[in-house]
Amino acid sequence: GDILDNEPEPVTEPPPQPCSTQNSDEEPAVSSWIGETEKVLMEDDNFDHRVETQPVSDDDFLLRNRDAAVRSRERKKMYVKDLEMKSRYLEGECRRLSRVLQCFIAENQALRLTLH
Repeated sequence: GDILDNEPEPVTEPPPQPCSTQNSDEEPAVSSWIGETEKVLMEDDNFDHRVETQPVSDDDFLLRNRDAAVRSRERKKMYVKDLEMKSRYLEGECRRLSRVLQCFIAENQALRLTLH
């Protein structure tokens, strides 16, 4: 016989499932605005790569520079809004977790009193 006939079948593990960093009680709106922000930023980046570089006059340069500045300011506004929204969400989550912690502390004290 063939020596390979007696070897066990190779064990194949299922591919790892992607991890989700999203909390189950996190609002769907939070993940949607993140996706929208990423999409807009990616589209703007792709646009910059499609623009051909050709010799341009000073007027064209000034117009392109002004347009780039406008796009940059818009991206900055979106980024700041994104940070503000994340901050509001995380502050709310912090308040919620603080209340939960206070409940656990009170429960712990009550259990300690019943032991004595």
